[in-house]
Amino acid sequence: MPEEKLFTVGEANRTLPRLSRLLQSMRDRFRWLSSNRRAPSMMIKEFNVLNEGPVDRQYFAALVAIRRGMKEVESLGVQVKDIRTGLVDFPARLYGRNVLLCWRLGEEQVRFWHDLEAGFAGRQPIPDQGGEPDTGGERH
Repeated sequence: MPEEKLFTVGEANRTLPRLSRLLQSMRDRFRWLSSNRRAPSMMIKEFNVLNEGPVDRQYFAALVAIRRGMKEVESLGVQVKDIRTGLVDFPARLYGRNVLLCWRLGEEQVRFWHDLEAGFAGRQPIPDQGGEPDTGGERH
Protein backbone atom coordinates (compact mmCIF):
# COMPACT_ATOMS: atom_id res chain seq x y z
CA MET A 1 0.00 0.00 0.00
CA PRO A 2 1.50 3.39 -0.99
CA GLU A 3 2.26 5.89 1.74
CA GLU A 4 -0.29 8.65 2.21
CA LYS A 5 0.75 11.98 0.72
CA LEU A 6 1.16 14.71 3.31
CA PHE A 7 0.49 18.27 2.17
CA THR A 8 1.90 21.58 3.28
CA VAL A 9 -0.53 24.49 3.22
CA GLY A 10 1.23 25.80 0.10
CA GLU A 11 0.95 22.47 -1.69
CA ALA A 12 -2.74 22.21 -0.80
CA ASN A 13 -3.36 25.74 -2.08
CA ARG A 14 -1.63 24.94 -5.37
CA THR A 15 -4.13 22.12 -6.03
CA LEU A 16 -7.15 24.42 -5.60
CA PRO A 17 -7.64 25.57 -9.23
CA ARG A 18 -7.78 21.98 -10.49
CA LEU A 19 -9.65 20.76 -7.43
CA SER A 20 -12.24 23.55 -7.77
CA ARG A 21 -12.98 22.58 -11.38
CA LEU A 22 -13.33 18.90 -10.48
CA LEU A 23 -15.53 19.52 -7.43
CA GLN A 24 -17.75 22.01 -9.26
CA SER A 25 -18.32 19.52 -12.07
CA MET A 26 -19.03 16.70 -9.60
CA ARG A 27 -21.38 18.91 -7.58
CA ASP A 28 -23.28 20.00 -10.71
CA ARG A 29 -23.73 16.37 -11.80
CA PHE A 30 -24.76 15.34 -8.29
CA ARG A 31 -27.42 18.06 -8.25
CA TRP A 32 -28.64 16.95 -11.67
CA LEU A 33 -28.84 13.33 -10.45
CA SER A 34 -30.80 14.42 -7.38
CA SER A 35 -33.37 16.27 -9.46
CA ASN A 36 -33.65 13.57 -12.16
CA ARG A 37 -34.22 10.46 -10.08
CA ARG A 38 -36.82 8.16 -11.44
CA ALA A 39 -39.75 7.63 -9.16
CA PRO A 40 -40.06 3.95 -8.25
CA SER A 41 -42.88 2.13 -9.95
CA MET A 42 -44.37 -1.22 -9.10
CA MET A 43 -44.29 -4.09 -11.56
CA ILE A 44 -46.76 -6.08 -9.48
CA LYS A 45 -48.48 -3.65 -7.16
CA GLU A 46 -50.22 -6.17 -4.91
CA PHE A 47 -46.88 -7.80 -3.96
CA ASN A 48 -44.83 -4.57 -3.86
CA VAL A 49 -42.44 -5.80 -6.56
CA LEU A 50 -40.42 -2.87 -7.89
CA ASN A 51 -40.01 -2.34 -11.60
CA GLU A 52 -36.23 -1.96 -11.73
CA GLY A 53 -35.63 -1.37 -15.40
CA PRO A 54 -32.33 -0.20 -16.87
CA VAL A 55 -30.96 3.15 -15.76
CA ASP A 56 -31.39 6.02 -18.20
CA ARG A 57 -28.23 6.58 -20.29
CA GLN A 58 -27.85 10.23 -19.23
CA TYR A 59 -28.27 9.30 -15.55
CA PHE A 60 -25.66 6.54 -15.87
CA ALA A 61 -23.24 8.91 -17.64
CA ALA A 62 -23.55 11.40 -14.76
CA LEU A 63 -22.83 8.63 -12.24
CA VAL A 64 -19.74 7.56 -14.20
CA ALA A 65 -18.52 11.17 -14.46
CA ILE A 66 -18.83 11.63 -10.69
CA ARG A 67 -16.89 8.42 -10.08
CA ARG A 68 -14.14 9.55 -12.49
CA GLY A 69 -13.95 12.89 -10.70
CA MET A 70 -13.69 11.12 -7.33
CA LYS A 71 -10.82 8.96 -8.60
CA GLU A 72 -9.00 12.01 -9.96
CA VAL A 73 -9.36 13.90 -6.67
CA GLU A 74 -8.22 10.84 -4.72
CA SER A 75 -5.22 10.44 -7.07
CA LEU A 76 -4.10 13.89 -5.90
CA GLY A 77 -4.05 12.55 -2.33
CA VAL A 78 -7.11 14.61 -1.34
CA GLN A 79 -10.04 13.15 0.63
CA VAL A 80 -13.56 14.07 -0.54
CA LYS A 81 -15.86 14.50 2.46
CA ASP A 82 -19.03 15.94 0.87
CA ILE A 83 -19.72 16.40 -2.84
CA ARG A 84 -22.74 18.66 -2.23
CA THR A 85 -20.69 21.29 -0.40
CA GLY A 86 -17.36 20.57 -2.08
CA LEU A 87 -15.74 19.73 1.27
CA VAL A 88 -12.31 18.08 1.16
CA ASP A 89 -9.43 17.30 3.52
CA PHE A 90 -5.70 17.23 2.86
CA PRO A 91 -3.61 14.92 5.08
CA ALA A 92 -0.85 16.94 6.72
CA ARG A 93 1.48 17.19 9.70
CA LEU A 94 1.18 20.25 11.89
CA TYR A 95 2.77 20.77 15.27
CA GLY A 96 4.36 17.32 15.12
CA ARG A 97 1.16 15.34 14.59
CA ASN A 98 -1.02 14.08 11.76
CA VAL A 99 -3.97 16.37 11.03
CA LEU A 100 -6.23 17.25 8.12
CA LEU A 101 -6.18 20.59 6.34
CA CYS A 102 -9.82 21.43 5.65
CA TRP A 103 -11.14 23.32 2.60
CA ARG A 104 -14.56 23.87 1.05
CA LEU A 105 -15.44 24.89 -2.50
CA GLY A 106 -15.75 28.68 -2.65
CA GLU A 107 -13.06 29.41 -0.06
CA GLU A 108 -10.12 31.33 -1.56
CA GLN A 109 -7.46 29.20 0.10
CA VAL A 110 -6.81 26.54 2.71
CA ARG A 111 -7.12 28.34 6.04
CA PHE A 112 -8.33 25.65 8.45
CA TRP A 113 -7.23 22.36 9.94
CA HIS A 114 -8.70 19.79 12.31
CA ASP A 115 -7.67 16.65 14.17
CA LEU A 116 -8.19 13.35 12.36
CA GLU A 117 -11.31 12.55 14.41
CA ALA A 118 -12.76 16.05 14.74
CA GLY A 119 -14.26 16.66 11.30
CA PHE A 120 -15.62 19.94 9.96
CA ALA A 121 -17.17 20.97 13.29
CA GLY A 122 -13.72 20.89 14.91
CA ARG A 123 -11.87 22.91 12.31
CA GLN A 124 -9.60 25.67 13.53
CA PRO A 125 -7.81 28.50 11.74
CA ILE A 126 -4.23 27.83 10.68
CA PRO A 127 -2.13 30.37 12.58
CA ASP A 128 -0.12 32.70 10.36
CA GLN A 129 3.54 31.98 11.00
CA GLY A 130 4.98 33.92 8.09
CA GLY A 131 4.47 31.11 5.60
CA GLU A 132 4.22 27.40 6.37
CA PRO A 133 3.22 26.21 9.83
CA ASP A 134 5.63 23.84 11.58
CA THR A 135 5.24 20.57 9.73
CA GLY A 136 6.76 18.70 12.62
CA GLY A 137 9.08 16.51 10.58
CA GLU A 138 9.46 14.99 7.16
CA ARG A 139 6.82 15.17 4.50
CA HIS A 140 5.99 12.46 1.97
